[in-house]
Amino acid sequence: MSTTHAAENQVNDYVRQEMSRLRIPGLSLAVVQQGQPVLLAGYGWANLEWGSAAAADTVYEIASVTKLFTATAIMMLVQSGQLSLSDCIGQHLPEVPTAWRDITLQHILTHQSGIKSYTDMPRYWETTRHDLSREEILDLVRDLPLRFPPGERSAYDNTGYYLLGLILERASGLSYGDFLQQRIFAPLGMNDTRANDYAAVVPRRAAGYSLRGDQTVNKPYYSTAGTFSAGILLSTVADLAKWDIAVRRHTLITPQTHAQMLMPHPSRQGNEQEFGYRHGLGWFLLEHKTHPFAGHNGGIQGFASSYVHFWQRDLTVVLLCNLDNIPAPHEMVLRVADFYLPTAPVLPGPSL
Repeated sequence: MSTTHAAENQVNDYVRQEMSRLRIPGLSLAVVQQGQPVLLAGYGWANLEWGSAAAADTVYEIASVTKLFTATAIMMLVQSGQLSLSDCIGQHLPEVPTAWRDITLQHILTHQSGIKSYTDMPRYWETTRHDLSREEILDLVRDLPLRFPPGERSAYDNTGYYLLGLILERASGLSYGDFLQQRIFAPLGMNDTRANDYAAVVPRRAAGYSLRGDQTVNKPYYSTAGTFSAGILLSTVADLAKWDIAVRRHTLITPQTHAQMLMPHPSRQGNEQEFGYRHGLGWFLLEHKTHPFAGHNGGIQGFASSYVHFWQRDLTVVLLCNLDNIPAPHEMVLRVADFYLPTAPVLPGPSL
């Protein structure tokens, strides 16, 4: 038996065991090694009511993994000279509060803006079933003081990534969904990736689930007004494998831009390092058993996701599932990576 097949068998056993333990209805997984998908698989059920099996082309809500696309789109405009990392958001959104105007794009990309995240507001969770306007979403935090001076500390911030979507639209003249469709999804053949729209008929869309005690229940309606560029995308592991290969081949961004995104951008106090991570531009930078990796998790009602890339080993693992009671989906991804890391070659060149 080849090393790849042996790893796949171990992964299959592990994933099914964890799905049983965590009561995950359906899960899809991609493993990309040296620019090639070595595993694209589905496990369990995409829809419990219909008994539809999960597959590599099952469409899930990917939640905050969306932020990787938002950050990449912004860097594409930086690369073309339409934006600069040093731009203050007030240059592009003059209507924002005075306290926000001097916050730079880099501050937002690295979660160092100091703006309070609208998802931290108890009032927000009373509105998730309502289709609020973008102004109403921002009104949840518009009049609140900054948590800290921009660049001083790090704190996860959905508001900043919401603002990046607005800036992207102003700078490009396209809607957020249209920009990604025209500049990323269509060129890469990511035919199942799109901005979520609950009214749209989406082939192979997974149903989302929650656990309520011992019972698995359908997720409630969650308005896309509350996600936008911070978490609105639908995708499949097969499409995310295509995106991963394109990023590594520098189809979308240059090697220099890619390196800049994976470079640590510490806050002045460096509080993020107390929690074991550093920030790139859009990416969380961590280590697993001495192997540096870049990644992002996603979580929303009904779904959880994780995307992890070990750049020194050219190994990527992507997990999408249709249960939201998964506090740390990256732990499953790292365990899957353990089956491939021992045979993954160490790439030449400096560590980013």
